[in-house]
Amino acid sequence: MAARGLDTTLPSSFFGLECGTEPDDAKERIKLVGPRRDVMMSMGAGPWMLEKEESIDVIINNLMAEIDEYGADAIGECGFDRHWNYGTIEKQRELFLREIELSKELDLALIVHSRDADEDLLSLLSHFGERTIMHSFSSGVETARKLLDKGAYLSFSGNVTYKANSHIKESAIYCPLDRILFETDAPYLSPVPMRGRPNMPQYTEYTLEFLSSIKGVDKEELEERVKENFISVLKHSESVVKRDIIAI
Repeated sequence: MAARGLDTTLPSSFFGLECGTEPDDAKERIKLVGPRRDVMMSMGAGPWMLEKEESIDVIINNLMAEIDEYGADAIGECGFDRHWNYGTIEKQRELFLREIELSKELDLALIVHSRDADEDLLSLLSHFGERTIMHSFSSGVETARKLLDKGAYLSFSGNVTYKANSHIKESAIYCPLDRILFETDAPYLSPVPMRGRPNMPQYTEYTLEFLSSIKGVDKEELEERVKENFISVLKHSESVVKRDIIAI
């Protein structure tokens, strides 16, 4: 259960991951998350980093320095974005490949961002390991099938509840219980009935209810399966990110 945008009202029963988006943000994110070890933290550099006047070498070096200082529970989010076309697709591919290799070197799960980029994503499928999480999955069943065959996990945001997104709903129905996750993508993609409001981790309750309904699975059972999947892909149940070096 990924949860970008944590706050002090986070339920005590919450268990999940606060997702990184760019190097140099760990210090503020750790202050936001606080000392809780049941909230994991990833470190990553998304394709939007290519809008900055930095080379890919500098981006990766900054990311590695942050991981050296604080640790990481996963790498990402990282990947492709053709909706906004950050930099060039060649540069997006180069940055993504560097982070894929970093996740393998560090033996960490990989969190993948892919927006309007199924063809680009699938072109790198052979590079993916089995500890891959498709963040805020929004593609159809054909892409879902290929990713699942490779061993990836599919994480669904609140947009699976939107009437116009039948293709995401179909992918969620298709996804087996041992490969499904859900998340916020806060402050975006609040689920129905909270659509239009800034998203929060508490709203994952609505996404969970929707997924349990369309998959015909008891809500408590699905929640427990998601927790098991999450621990399985991360390979640990408590965060390894250092909190004590920052005054929280």
